[in-house]
This record gives sequence, structure tokens and C-alpha cells, in this order.
Amino acid sequence: MATSRRDWLKTVASFAVGAALGAGGTYAALQSIKTAVEKTATQTSATAASPTEAPKTAAGLPVMKIHFIYVGPIGDYGWTHAHEQGRRFLQKTLCPDPKKWCIVETSYTESVPEDQAYTYIKRALSNGAHMVFTTSYGFMDATKQAASESPDRFFAHCSGFFKTPDEWARLRNFAEYFIDLYEAYYLNGLVAGRMTKTNKLGYVAAFPRLPEIIRHMNAFLIGAREVNPNVTMEVVGIGEWYSPDKARKAATSLIEAGADVLAFTEDSPTVLQVAEEQQKAGRRVWSFSHYSDMSQYGPNAHLTGQVVNWGPLYLEMAVRAYLSWISGDLSIWSEWPPERPRDYWWSMKNAYASYDYRKNPADIITPLNPAVPDNVKAYVEKRRREVIEGVWDPFTGPVKDMRGKVRVPDRARLSKDDLYNMDWYVEGYVKEPA
Repeated sequence: MATSRRDWLKTVASFAVGAALGAGGTYAALQSIKTAVEKTATQTSATAASPTEAPKTAAGLPVMKIHFIYVGPIGDYGWTHAHEQGRRFLQKTLCPDPKKWCIVETSYTESVPEDQAYTYIKRALSNGAHMVFTTSYGFMDATKQAASESPDRFFAHCSGFFKTPDEWARLRNFAEYFIDLYEAYYLNGLVAGRMTKTNKLGYVAAFPRLPEIIRHMNAFLIGAREVNPNVTMEVVGIGEWYSPDKARKAATSLIEAGADVLAFTEDSPTVLQVAEEQQKAGRRVWSFSHYSDMSQYGPNAHLTGQVVNWGPLYLEMAVRAYLSWISGDLSIWSEWPPERPRDYWWSMKNAYASYDYRKNPADIITPLNPAVPDNVKAYVEKRRREVIEGVWDPFTGPVKDMRGKVRVPDRARLSKDDLYNMDWYVEGYVKEPA
């Protein structure tokens, strides 16, 4: 008897519940996958990507090879480090017993130049990868090209978008995904606006004209000016995702210009370290974590920080790809999530009301620095819960750009597409970032 699509989707649900319950639930969920595999009568063609050709465990489960391609080193403590933690979570969850209960084998390549992404993707495929995750905006076109050329493999790209409806319809084996942190940046901004004494904030940005970074800088500044309308912010762009030397130079220049709270989008803890050095020298300069908990690098200067947990999203996507691969039913992969198929968009709205940033997809670190006043902590908590409940968003209108034009009308909110394509700057910048 063939396994129906409904049976496969039940298996997805059982796995989601099982993984949430811990090791025992995970084994039960893997057993449900094994049962579904045994029931299915679907046979795919004997290609390199076919489950009929894949190695099997003692439990008879075909093993899907998944490869991750990173733009930076896994030890950066920022963006790539966070993705690597997600990969490890995926490997541990879907392969708790490599000899028997195991459905994935993961691997990775780090520090891949964006202009060489296609070469590395093709290399992963030639080495037997059934699925490839690419984790940088600049990898988008190369990933789409590989997906078009290899319709029997699965591809997922982080932080990009579908350019046209035709492209979306054509690339059914390709998905976009992101866990956005603009809400957490906003909460950080609330803290920054209250902690500054100079009313000057500084921001070290890898690429300050990239929509993702514009969105995060804007949300941070909106939060700061909500609690302190006198705040202004200066941005220094460094042109690299990971460059400790440039980040140090940029942070130092911002401090010399009067900034006493620094935020950043650069994948090392350098900016926080610079702030910590200032604290030890007797100057109150503050900073944050970025993507991972960096507090160890600035125990005095660290206020809080935006952190991300990619593990649950990687688990969701990998299980769907695996079941689609096993069953031969591409719709299990291509028609999810229902509201925006193959376009995953997670944020703090997926978080738990109780703090546990190690489990929430996106959140801020708690407890906040003891130097943060109790009334500020209480306000941050109030806004955090409102964000999670969906009753508040940082880009709730009216919002004006730095030239005074109303970009978000009163009580309106920006759509996902508006956020993804943001190319304007809110009020409060010293000058337009370059």
C-alpha cells in the first residue's frame, strides 16, 4: 500500500512534536519515518540523488547528504558561527544514532567568496549532496542557477528573494529562508537610547546599503529615538562581513566622534571588545552581541544583543526535503509554508513569551546588563511581549525617512516585501550611510 501525501504530512507533524519532546520523542518520530518509508510504493529514478542509491542505516533508513556553504569562518562568533550551531543541531537531531537511527549526513565549507559560490555548490553536488544550504545574500544567483540545472536536488538560500513569479513557479526545488532580527535590534535600540549620555550612537556596518542591514539599522534607531528623541546615529561601512581590523578602526573613529553606544553588523566580537577596552580605561562605552552571545568578550560593556537560533528552521526544512525525496512527492517541499510557499520568514513572532534565547528562533539576551535601569528593563520587556504577540511592530506608522517623507502612514505596518527591499533611512542619521 502506497503512503499517501496525507500520511507523509502526518509524519512531518509527528517529527516536529517528537523533536520538541527531546531524545525519546525524536526516536519515536524517526520510527514514524521508517514506517512511512516501508509503506511507500513510490520508486524514483535511479539517479545520483535517488534514495534507491543512497546508503542506508541498519534501520533501513536512506541517508540524505546535506551540505552547508558559509561565507565566513565558523569561529567568527557571529553570522557563520550561528549557522554552524544550527547545522550541528540538525545533525544531532536527525542522526542521534549514526549506525541505526540516522536520516542525514551533514557537511560544510567555510569562508567561501561570494563570486565563487557556484563552483563550491557544484563541487558539493558532485560529492553526492542531495541538498545544499547557502548562507549568504551574495550566494543567491549561484544557488538558483544550480537549482535550475539540478532539478533532482534540493536547494535553500538564506536572505534572498524570488525576483519574479515565473522564477518562483519554475524553481520548485529551491527555497528562500530567513530568521529576521529587526525586532530584536529595535529592543536593543530602546536600551541604547536610555544608556547614551552623549546622545550619539555609532554603527559599524558591513554593507550599509544592503536592505537587510538598512532594516536592522533603522529598527535600532527607531527604538533609540522612541525613548530619547535627541539621539542621532553615525554609520561607518567597512565593505566586508568579517574584518576585525576594519571593525576596530571603524569603532574607534565613532568613539572619537563622540559615540558612547555602538551597534554593529560584522561577524566578529571586535566592536564589543573595543567598547570593553574603553570601559577598562574608565570611559563608559557600551555595545551588544551580534547573532551569537558575545558577552564573554565584553562583560562590562555588553548591554544585551540580538541572537538567532537556526536549528529549528533547519530541522523543519530538512525533514520536509527528506520526506519529499523519499516519497517522490515534491509538493511536501514546494508547497510549504502555506502562506508563502518556499519563502520561510521567521522572527521574534515565533519566540516564546518566556526567555530562552538558546531555543527561540530570534530574541535578545537576558538578563540585561545590571547598569541598565529597572524602568528601562521593564519597558523592554513590555515591548518584547507586544512584538511576540503581534500587537506591536517597530515599523508601525507614522515613520518618516531622514528627509522628512512619510514612509509608513499612521497605524500602518510594512509588509514582508517592503521590509525585504528597504532602501531608505529613517530620521536620526547624521548623514546618509555610504
